[in-house]
Amino acid sequence: MGAAANPKTAASIQQHLIDTQPGLELLMLEVEKQPVLTRSEVHPVEALPRIVIRQMLSLAASRTIIERAEAKAKQQNCRLAQLRRDDLLECGISKSKAATIGSIESYYQSSPEQMLGWAELPTERLLKEVTSIKGIGPWSAGILAMFHYAHEDLFPTQDSSLRKAIALLADRDINIIPERASPYRSYLACYLWQFLDQKRI
Repeated sequence: MGAAANPKTAASIQQHLIDTQPGLELLMLEVEKQPVLTRSEVHPVEALPRIVIRQMLSLAASRTIIERAEAKAKQQNCRLAQLRRDDLLECGISKSKAATIGSIESYYQSSPEQMLGWAELPTERLLKEVTSIKGIGPWSAGILAMFHYAHEDLFPTQDSSLRKAIALLADRDINIIPERASPYRSYLACYLWQFLDQKRI
C-alpha cells in the first residue's frame, strides 16, 4: 500500500498560506495558529439569527443583545427566531435584522428538511440557498458556511474588515491574493481578522 496522505493540520494549513502569500510569514508566526474548522452541531435555524445579529456590531455589543434575546426566548419556551418582532426590538435588535430573523423562521417553517439539507451542499449552492432568504446577504451566508459548516475555501470579499486588512498590508508592500490560498481561503480570512483584532497591522 502507498503511504497515507499527510493529515490536514493547523500547521500544514498555515504553511500553505505562508507559501502562497509572500510577505505574510513573520506576521503569521507571531499569532496563534488558526484551528482546523469543524462543523457545528447547532441547528441552522438557531445559528443563522445569531450571525445576523452580529453583523456590523462589536463582539461585546452583539453578545449582550444575543444574551437578552436568548433569555427572552427561554422565558417564552421558544427559539430566538420565534420571538415576536416587538420582543426582538426590545432586546436591541434593529428593525431590519428583526425582519430578517422572521424570514429565517418562515423559511424553516415552510422548508425544514431543505434547511437541514444545507449541510450537504457545496459552497456555491449553499450560499445561493441561504441568500434566497429575504434579508440574508453574502456576508451572513459566508459566515454560516465557514463557521457553521466548516467550508474551508471561502473568502468573503464583501467583508469591510478584510478589505481594510488587505489595504493595510498593501501599504507594507504585502499583496494578498486570496485565490492563491485555495483550498484554504477561509483560513486566510481568519488570519487577517486575527491580525486586525490583535492590532498587528
